[in-house]
Amino acid sequence: MSGCFDGAVGDAEGTDDATDGASNTGDGTTSESSQSRIWYSSGDVVNKYWNDGQNIGSGGQRCLEYGPSYDSDNGEYVGEECKETGYPQSLSDWNGTGCQGTLVTFGSDPRDTPECKIILTTISTNSGEALILYEMQSVTVKSTCGSASSSISNFYSEYLILPGSALACEHEVYSIHYYTKSSSSNINDMEILSLVYAIQETTVV
Repeated sequence: MSGCFDGAVGDAEGTDDATDGASNTGDGTTSESSQSRIWYSSGDVVNKYWNDGQNIGSGGQRCLEYGPSYDSDNGEYVGEECKETGYPQSLSDWNGTGCQGTLVTFGSDPRDTPECKIILTTISTNSGEALILYEMQSVTVKSTCGSASSSISNFYSEYLILPGSALACEHEVYSIHYYTKSSSSNINDMEILSLVYAIQETTVV
């Protein structure tokens, strides 16, 4: 990741002032309930898939360990070769260097290709602060408030207020990338990651 999702509200890349929540008094003025809302925008362009260097799909035997190979005549190092082949027995049997984040197990069978989870940023909100999403692309936001959590990856209205505005919460923003074989035509596909949000003060009652 290039670091565009830095998690710091004050350092967000783009802002746009907008007045929301105003009520017209009928004489051309607005009431004191008007608040100025700042929208923060972050994004990046990343690989859509990950690969462990092998042209083998989910569930098959694969190389579990690589090691150095040397020329039998002169002893010179010629590269890396597979030293052990078999079925993955745990997440550690997978080569995750092609994942820009952290490998996470998919399902219960370690032979199934794991997912690549990229944590982009974490947004902290205090009691009396509502996190409002205006736009999101190829990301998920997991909100954890105390011992409870909920996730959102899309919404179908103008904006979405995430739960927990009366509580102190941590909102983890992440992207999941899926495995593809090295011969796949889409191995080099890229995708846009984008998030537009605001933090609005509220009165907790």
